[in-house]
Amino acid sequence: MRYVHPLIDTQRDLLENTMTHDASPRARARAHSLLLSAQGMTINAITKVYQVDRDTISTWIRKWEHDGPDSLHDKPRSGRPPKLTPEEQTLAIAYIQEEPRSLKQVVERLTQKTAKRLSISSLKRLAKRARLRWKRVRKSLKSLRDPAAFARCQRELEALQQQEDKGKLALYYFDEAGFALDPSIPYAWQESGTIIELPAMKYGRMNV
Repeated sequence: MRYVHPLIDTQRDLLENTMTHDASPRARARAHSLLLSAQGMTINAITKVYQVDRDTISTWIRKWEHDGPDSLHDKPRSGRPPKLTPEEQTLAIAYIQEEPRSLKQVVERLTQKTAKRLSISSLKRLAKRARLRWKRVRKSLKSLRDPAAFARCQRELEALQQQEDKGKLALYYFDEAGFALDPSIPYAWQESGTIIELPAMKYGRMNV
């Protein structure tokens, strides 16, 4: 019957900390299994706890005794090399920012430029790594407002807010409700903290 070698205090502390706080589920399982083995639990009993075979538990024990703490975490694995070069990835991100609502168009532009065709899912992963988010764009009235009238209203509102701060009046905000015939506002890939704005257009509205 095989058990892990007796643990010294520093090893036990490390395993307990890994079991409790490590972000990797596999590392937590390995650390707990080693602690259970040190407490006298058999390999067969540990396999029932984590639903793995005997060879797996034996390997965890053997690697711990050979590599120590380094055995708790998986080694980095070499994956398939990226399809795009760093320069082509930068180009793809630029295309996404130019066509934030249609990755299909980005695929076609990238294919024509690089002769490499990416899937939509690959482009989504690339966008997320570039910290782009898929979120709703926002309609903007900036193109319709009168700058001078807007500035005047801002000054008037600021004066009212100052009077409210001094307790001279109670300031309330309200807005009318209605049914708009505007088309739905689309989603697009956007950088975190930024918002794509669409010019607001009148398509008819029934106020309540």
